[in-house]
Amino acid sequence: MRQKTETMLCAAFMELLKKCPFSKITIQKLAGQCGVNRQTFYYHFDNIYDLMSKAFEYELVHESHIYEEVTWEYAMSRFLQWIKDNRVIIRNILTNAELPYLKKAMYPLIARSISCGYFSKNTEAFSEKKQEEFCNDFFTLGITQYVLEWAENDFREPIEDIIAHLSWLLQKVYA
Repeated sequence: MRQKTETMLCAAFMELLKKCPFSKITIQKLAGQCGVNRQTFYYHFDNIYDLMSKAFEYELVHESHIYEEVTWEYAMSRFLQWIKDNRVIIRNILTNAELPYLKKAMYPLIARSISCGYFSKNTEAFSEKKQEEFCNDFFTLGITQYVLEWAENDFREPIEDIIAHLSWLLQKVYA
């Protein structure tokens, strides 16, 4: 039952983002759309930003099955395509929400994308686990910022070019 309510709230949130500004989405509006009360919302989520993170994860993991891919390139390409396909939602959040929360929502999704395949498995490139964790965190932060700027610039750069640039960079570090 808990999972069903969370899923319902995530789906309602994403639908509302397509129709109205992020700043106009209230807990009351979400709860009402799902037929639950405000307290039920707070049983599942701390706040609207917590819901945003979970809704992104739900869309990408459960609906798009994005991380069932073998290579990081394919997973990242599908992630970027999802961002582009949902530009209304992304622009709405970029315009109306606090950027640190959007970064926080995107970070684990990007980390998961680049951990698919070769780069997460080539631990021989690092003499210590801390170095590997630092590089993974560094690249995830950089890619997150890059993706946000890509969205702000109206997705001008082709996805294939982004993947090629990232592949070149990651091969330099991990090879």
